Amino acid sequence: MKKTKKMMVFVLTATMALGNSAVTFAADGDAASGGTGGVSGSGAVEGHVEKEVLNVVLPTVSAGSSAFAYTMDPERLIQGTDAAKYAEGTVFPDKDSDTGVYFLTDTNTYSNTSNTYQVINKSSCDVDLTVKVKATQNTAKDIALAASDAVSTTDPELYLGLNVGTTEQVISATEMTVTKTIAGNSNNFNITVQTKDDGTKEYVYQEKESTFGWKAMNINMTGTVSKLDIEEDTTAPTVDVTWSWAKAADTSTPSTDAVEFVEGPQISMDNNGLITMTGFTSEQNYSSLAVTDGEGIKWDIGDSPYTWDLTNYDAATGGDANIQLSDGWRIFLIEKGGAVTLELTLTDGTVKTFTTTIS
Repeated sequence: MKKTKKMMVFVLTATMALGNSAVTFAADGDAASGGTGGVSGSGAVEGHVEKEVLNVVLPTVSAGSSAFAYTMDPERLIQGTDAAKYAEGTVFPDKDSDTGVYFLTDTNTYSNTSNTYQVINKSSCDVDLTVKVKATQNTAKDIALAASDAVSTTDPELYLGLNVGTTEQVISATEMTVTKTIAGNSNNFNITVQTKDDGTKEYVYQEKESTFGWKAMNINMTGTVSKLDIEEDTTAPTVDVTWSWAKAADTSTPSTDAVEFVEGPQISMDNNGLITMTGFTSEQNYSSLAVTDGEGIKWDIGDSPYTWDLTNYDAATGGDANIQLSDGWRIFLIEKGGAVTLELTLTDGTVKTFTTTIS
């Protein structure tokens, strides 16, 4: 009997609690009189960020120099005199492969092909590069221009070709145009928050601190001249090259001959045995350079008896460095197959490699 009374008390208590809840719930409105209620919320837009960055780096040419200035030597006077007219140590192409047209590519160094200049697309989208080239006659005595590098063997002719990527454009008195599409890289950008001068914050679309995968288009010029006698007053035409860019259409297809743009120190070697190292900074500097020939023999710069002098190089500030292999070393490398691997080690431990074949 006692158990039953206790249970009844519990049930009654619970019922009273429910009853009180119902009363409280109904207090928001009078259902009996048909009242209404509700709430509203305003809308807001977080903002918009324009996800397009256009940034194209055009080639720069040192003050006082001309990227595509050239000298032609139809009579091969330079090779015939071992370049006696030029400063001691001046380097010209090997006479067996020399085409007779020279571009100054470094201090006292001439090549049949000019230096290579790059147009770099550091944009989030593709861009169209337009390169125009034209030869202008200086006098009526200008040498005739050839339509290919197979120049005449009976009448003096000069061939000049402009390379834009893998497209070689014959240079003539008619202005010619080469257009290439260079891919952008949206992966090198992200949305971040930036604080303005007044303390407010805003969203911005900007380049990441660490980027990779930029694309570039290489541009250079080459030349060939007939190996024939010319008139004393023969002259050579002037060449004008211009470049411009614009955002590419969304439906464009990037050119496949664009190359990867790599920042930081680079290394290369030409057929004359000139080793060139560029892009050093005081923070990321040259530590050592090793050369491996076709038989796997490795030489370290500075290790006796292979003591080669670096030029144009300041270890404190960085800069560019050159090493000119002697003709003896160059011939030795050719005899070993011509295959050469260069290993440039930076002070931070980074190793840059370049493999080439010299002939």
